[in-house]
Amino acid sequence: MKVALHAIRIDDYLVRLRRPMAQAGPGGVWAIGQDLPVRQADAARGPAILLVPSEQVLVTAVDLPLPSRRQRMAALPFAIEDRIAEPIEAVHVALGSESAPGRYLAGVVAPATMAGWVRQAEAAGLGHAVLMPDALALPVPAEGAWSVERTGERILVRVADGTGFAVATARFAALWAAAGRPDCILYGDVLPDGLAGVVAAIAPEPLPTRLRMPALDLRQGAFARTRRRTSDLWRRAAIVAACGLLAHGAIAAADVLALQRIAAARKAETRAIVERIAPGTSTQGDLADVASDLLPAAGTGRGAVFVPMIGRVSEALGPGVTLRSLAYDGGAGSLVLDISAPDLAALQAVEARLRAAGLSATGGAGTAAAGGAEGQITVRIGSGS
Repeated sequence: MKVALHAIRIDDYLVRLRRPMAQAGPGGVWAIGQDLPVRQADAARGPAILLVPSEQVLVTAVDLPLPSRRQRMAALPFAIEDRIAEPIEAVHVALGSESAPGRYLAGVVAPATMAGWVRQAEAAGLGHAVLMPDALALPVPAEGAWSVERTGERILVRVADGTGFAVATARFAALWAAAGRPDCILYGDVLPDGLAGVVAAIAPEPLPTRLRMPALDLRQGAFARTRRRTSDLWRRAAIVAACGLLAHGAIAAADVLALQRIAAARKAETRAIVERIAPGTSTQGDLADVASDLLPAAGTGRGAVFVPMIGRVSEALGPGVTLRSLAYDGGAGSLVLDISAPDLAALQAVEARLRAAGLSATGGAGTAAAGGAEGQITVRIGSGS
């Protein structure tokens, strides 16, 4: 039998680093304890792994030369049905990694046991962790050898086909002899007295490195992770986004209504101005067309002086004079001002100020009215301006 020595205690990972989940983060390697999962080692990479007792899991290798995982999952119950004593529908079955071309690891566990492990994991905040039999944390040995590790009064064993199991320390020697005395590679302390001649120790690869790729995750089928936290996060994000869109839509709708009210008010004001300065002009159509009809047409030579001339007219009216209406005759090129003043002298003064402003103004007959006088003045566009 081949023997090798090592000086590193694997129990340092399995015992001395044990701490409650409440005191550490959810990463690393964990193991099911009496009450809560306990931490075994920190893992810099790879998923969080929760090791469960291998005594309660049948780990076997089955031939499933099928192209897709879905097909392998469908065929798995039939492949292991003759290896278990209970009906296949009474157990939980999980498919693991490929241990050889076309051959895969599989785990069989009682549903009640699996449910208890899941409850412990979720209560400790490890609902996201891989659940794997602890014997599969050992490296796969060479053909004809065993990887062995003692944890208290139990011994973990992994064999060359990738499967593994756990056995009580007192029964290990008999089991080893019945298996043909394979070469044993011990990970951890030397075994208790009486077994020192069976195995010896080598320097193992550190536990976190060995567990970068879990060989078997029991959380499948009815016990698969629900990913509830991610779903809730996306649902909340969608609700927030929808509320934001609704709020923006409401604001945009309110802005549109406000702009429509402003436009309607401006349109009404414009119609009132047009009706006041050009009585009889229809304002039911497009106000832009109405305004273009009121302004001098392009090419008449009068457009360049029309607007400035209106300003000069306004300045010439003076205090106390009210412009009641303004009528523009495009053909004649004239403005007819209908004004009211305190008296007839004030009307004549307006005509004089228009002429003084350089405008051609002709006054009509003024009439005295109660409290003042009213009259019309015609201003020629382009004449004397």
